Amino acid sequence: MSKDIKGYSFNFTQQYNGFQPKHPPLSEAQRIETANELAWMDYVESEFIQDMLTYPDAESILNKITKENRND
Repeated sequence: MSKDIKGYSFNFTQQYNGFQPKHPPLSEAQRIETANELAWMDYVESEFIQDMLTYPDAESILNKITKENRND
């Protein structure tokens, strides 16, 4: 990347030393376990969370906040 400002020229190039993976590749058992866990999370979301009409924990927090603000 090069940029000229009032007669001065600046240049910067990011060094790239190649990709170094941080972790060894997953084994077949680890890939299966990960896929199963993701499938379970998708199931829980589609069966329970998406169909919720209210969110009791969130409503409780909001009620507490609004109650505290009314008392101030």
